[in-house]
Amino acid sequence: MNPARIIGMVVAGLVVAGVVIAGAMALGGTSQVAPPDPAQPIVVGVVAAPGQELTGPTDLPPLAMVLDQPVPDAIAQMSASQQVATYRAQAASGDVDSLMRLGSALQRAGEQDAAAGIYRTAAAADPGALAPAIGLAMADAATGDAGMKQATAELARLTRENPTSQLAWFNRGWLATYRRDARDVIGSWKRVVTIDQQTPIGRTATALLKRIADEASAGMKTRTSGG
Repeated sequence: MNPARIIGMVVAGLVVAGVVIAGAMALGGTSQVAPPDPAQPIVVGVVAAPGQELTGPTDLPPLAMVLDQPVPDAIAQMSASQQVATYRAQAASGDVDSLMRLGSALQRAGEQDAAAGIYRTAAAADPGALAPAIGLAMADAATGDAGMKQATAELARLTRENPTSQLAWFNRGWLATYRRDARDVIGSWKRVVTIDQQTPIGRTATALLKRIADEASAGMKTRTSGG
């Protein structure tokens, strides 16, 4: 089959409304992202050549780092602002894991500048730690096309230097979703599954890949029946 058609079908899997919610639910947090309008795709447009991907408006939620542990049920039921307040109280101790949860919550609430500041605090508290570096890259990506390009290069570097990090690979694929880079999405999430399918983030990647494959298969059948 023509590689371009394969990529097109992968994109069809990515654009189906609900795929982001499926990922959030697999991680245990049904309110990790705001539900999109089910009548609308979560990504619009087409995949461009590598390095020329589109980064314009989409129906995706605010770009946020995905953590590798489930959101506790009690917190998952809170609004974005309530989650931020809860995690801010927990992060007062300066614990890096708590800071990372706060940073991700701030991003989900659309407070990207505040999130970047929290990730910088986490990086200073634990120099050389991987999670804050990923968070800072994801915060950069939310600033626009230049930040997206810089973050893409940074996630490529982080996965190259940390080839067994599910956290790095998953977020690389998550970022690629916003860039509409189907090859990177599939390749990154397959790497997550290869490393360990049984972790929360491994199960999430598995669920997302299955959804994409199902939609791609449905798209192939539709095209075939249509002539």
